[in-house]
Amino acid sequence: MARKTEQHRYYTDEKWELVNTFNKKLFDEYFRYCRSTDKSPDTIDSYNSNLKIFFLWMLDNADNKNFTEIEKIDIMNFQDWMITDQNLSSNRVRQLKSTISSLSNYICDMQDKKYPDFRNIVNKIKPPVKVDIREKTIFTNEQIDFLLKSLVDKKKYMQACLVACLAGSGVRKGEIVQFKVDFFDNSRFDEECGFYITPEIRCKGAGKVGKRMSKFVIKDIIYPYLLLWLEQREKLGIGSEYIFVNKRNGVYKPIDKSTVNSMMITFSKILDTDAYSHAFRHYAATWLKRNGVETSKIRDFLGHNDSSTTEIYIDIGKEENLKDMLNFMKKK
Repeated sequence: MARKTEQHRYYTDEKWELVNTFNKKLFDEYFRYCRSTDKSPDTIDSYNSNLKIFFLWMLDNADNKNFTEIEKIDIMNFQDWMITDQNLSSNRVRQLKSTISSLSNYICDMQDKKYPDFRNIVNKIKPPVKVDIREKTIFTNEQIDFLLKSLVDKKKYMQACLVACLAGSGVRKGEIVQFKVDFFDNSRFDEECGFYITPEIRCKGAGKVGKRMSKFVIKDIIYPYLLLWLEQREKLGIGSEYIFVNKRNGVYKPIDKSTVNSMMITFSKILDTDAYSHAFRHYAATWLKRNGVETSKIRDFLGHNDSSTTEIYIDIGKEENLKDMLNFMKKK
């Protein structure tokens, strides 16, 4: 079963037309502010969706009042609606409330003269307890090998190359869609280290540009599948500079994150387990740790700022971790 996030279908263009003019104007002003403060496109898209849901809820449940007139009872009722009527997860509820809070802070900071009595009341209503409702997938070496073999047998060489790239680098899906063919030139290969070093690409971080850094791909893991895919690309006449592509309107263009998500559904069916891109990031960290790589080096490989974050990605249980702890006593 593929890993799924429930998509909210409350919004419609027809209902949005009925939202009062004040709220729609505030909506537009807020997003001009977000763009001017260099919020990332993904953040802006998320805020856009979340605020539309809230303003439509106000249309149906709070007399379509102006946002500056909301009260604590409105926030409480909205939270109850999300949990009881819409069956949203605690994480999703927190995300929606966070967006409303951000809009409230914008009014307090930027429109304080116009609305001197307005206060951010969102956090006056205690959020639901944070619960992880998804069981984490921990890939084994055997599962990765089986997935790669299955894809190669079906001549799905691009998908096999993508799996090998994810497993051999631990990059995020927003990063792998930026990978280009020349990232795997011999000039990019560090023979001493054993991996390809990409140019700096946009990584997770604030702003349109985001944090930029190079990524590392272990050659021994990706190389057999890279060769298969490059050969198939040549036969298909694919001239795109991007390594992972799909054909749209007769033109090969780089895949996007939604395409990666679709691939994960296919991988889930092959493995009969929940496959998602971030599980490969966990796999890379765990595989390196099991093979004796120091956590500090895994930290730099994944691009984390500190080792405490890296530890989260190393899926080694306590029993396995303690297995060799007393080996020093056997030497006596």
